[in-house]
Amino acid sequence: MKKTNKIILFLIVLAIALMLIPNFSKATTYTVNTVEDFVDKVSSAETGDTINLGANIALSSPIEVTGEKSITINGNGHTISRNTETWQNNVNNGTLLTVGEDATLTLSNLNLRGAAKYGAQAYNGGKLILNGVTVADCEYGGILVNGGTLEIIDLTLYRNRNNGDANNGIEIGKGQDVTGTPKIVMNGSLESTVDENVIYFDNDDELTGFEIENTPNTQDKLLVNDNGQVVVTDEYNNILYESNQVEGIDIEGNEYHENVIVTINLSNDKSVQIGVEPGTALTRERAMAAINLEALGLNNYQIAGFYTTAEYTTEFNFETPITGSTTIYAKLDPIKSPEPPKDETPKTGVNDILEIAISLLVVSSLAAFILRKKEI
Repeated sequence: MKKTNKIILFLIVLAIALMLIPNFSKATTYTVNTVEDFVDKVSSAETGDTINLGANIALSSPIEVTGEKSITINGNGHTISRNTETWQNNVNNGTLLTVGEDATLTLSNLNLRGAAKYGAQAYNGGKLILNGVTVADCEYGGILVNGGTLEIIDLTLYRNRNNGDANNGIEIGKGQDVTGTPKIVMNGSLESTVDENVIYFDNDDELTGFEIENTPNTQDKLLVNDNGQVVVTDEYNNILYESNQVEGIDIEGNEYHENVIVTINLSNDKSVQIGVEPGTALTRERAMAAINLEALGLNNYQIAGFYTTAEYTTEFNFETPITGSTTIYAKLDPIKSPEPPKDETPKTGVNDILEIAISLLVVSSLAAFILRKKEI
């Protein structure tokens, strides 16, 4: 009986495994080199599929990814742009790549250029993931978060929005008949060549809320300052960019706290200052990197340690969280001049001749003594 039960259990496990195999095997990688092939592969792609670009792609109409599926477009450094001679919007959608309706679209190692509206869009429940993506010269803005979720792993923005209007990097909006709340997840780095409106809120009555999430390991963060603006900060809590100011929008996210200043005093009344996020520690590596001895005119010195007092009696603990303005002291020791190398070249000249003569005299005297002894 026990043997029969084991056989039945084995058959059940085997049946389940066989049913799962097709799901794993469906993921396919395609390489495309033409617009027609690209449009076809995106349209027919299933969850897990990856589409690799083998050439630049100039689209004649927007690409829309919808439905409960997750696909990846790997640009391999190529560019997706608008064919200005043949382009036609899809009703009001002039974005190159749109993801919506519970779909997930990952773009990696890809350039987006010259869209009629936006380079890419996370629309009404869709999720857009950007990793190694650059966006430039799009007429309305770089990226539109229109009721969907944008996850930033590695994004570089150049100037976007034409006709002399202000720059528009990432636009936060909602729009008519959109039920989702726009959200950005920071999971890496965000860089822009233009400081203005890197994060831009659309003055739209439909937009009432916005969500921010920062992953534990992200380098740059999105935070909310005292003015209700969204700020982009670097790994040291320095503000890189500020959004425009808007009213009537409930922004859910972590608050920005201004850096506290750590002053490092050096010899000769010189010092450097470092901004540290409250509650975090200053690392030794960052302290060392902040001190340019040559620029301070102290290139004949080396750092021998960091201390809490000017008398260098207690070493500074780099694991202690910084909660307020702090002063520490860097002890400098002069760099000792290296001793000149010993002259190990072979000796020549008068001294050598004298040594040879003395050696010959000793040898000849010894030989004469030996001969004389034999004669006796």
